[in-house]
Amino acid sequence: MAITYQRTMKIKYGYKIADLDYKKLCGELSKKEMYVCGNYDDYTDNNYGFTDITKTKTVYAIHSTQQANIMNVNYKFDAKAIINGLGHLIDGLEYEEVNTETIKKEWATPEGSYIVFMGDKDGENINVDCWGDNALEYDNGAVMQIRLQNNYDGLRVIFTINWEVETIQRKDKIEEAMVQKVMADMGKIQSIIEGRMNLKKFNIDTEDVEIDCHFDAKTESRSECTPDIIKQVREARRGNQ
Repeated sequence: MAITYQRTMKIKYGYKIADLDYKKLCGELSKKEMYVCGNYDDYTDNNYGFTDITKTKTVYAIHSTQQANIMNVNYKFDAKAIINGLGHLIDGLEYEEVNTETIKKEWATPEGSYIVFMGDKDGENINVDCWGDNALEYDNGAVMQIRLQNNYDGLRVIFTINWEVETIQRKDKIEEAMVQKVMADMGKIQSIIEGRMNLKKFNIDTEDVEIDCHFDAKTESRSECTPDIIKQVREARRGNQ
């Protein structure tokens, strides 16, 4: 029976930042080939940074044979109700859907919280074309997802590493597969994200952080990451600064 080991590392950088600042932060990350998108998104379909945003407004125009435009309503349900209620009183009463597109410059809203990193790295990108979970896969079978969240829990970077094996593994083998194997990429990704956070316009503290790191096995109990593992991962980012 297969066993899935899971390691989760959450780094919290204080409280939630303003929504506009978060949009700008995601825009800055896109300049570093790091794209915040939905879990099943093709990241290339999303908008990033300060860009042209197309918005479509739909209304339902009520008209008759005698009058070109009687009124507009926002919902098809209301249009149908008007036709059903007044159709016997007004000759040729009907409605049509009218779509109006506007394009303006604004900061793009992230479509999700998952990160696709297309820069140089040890892992291989998988499922970037929206056919599965966006992640990095390693030659030992470990798979790592990265998320950037900005919500009531605060501003957080979350690494989730899964490793599926056929038998129970020793502690040293688990750490080799789920700590050492992904260490370089975790360090590089932290360095890039925190480098953008440190920009003057954000000025986010990246040193006084809260870290929650633990291992889970689907058939075993949870064990906390040892302090040396946490220290290794945090120090790995310095090699990329």
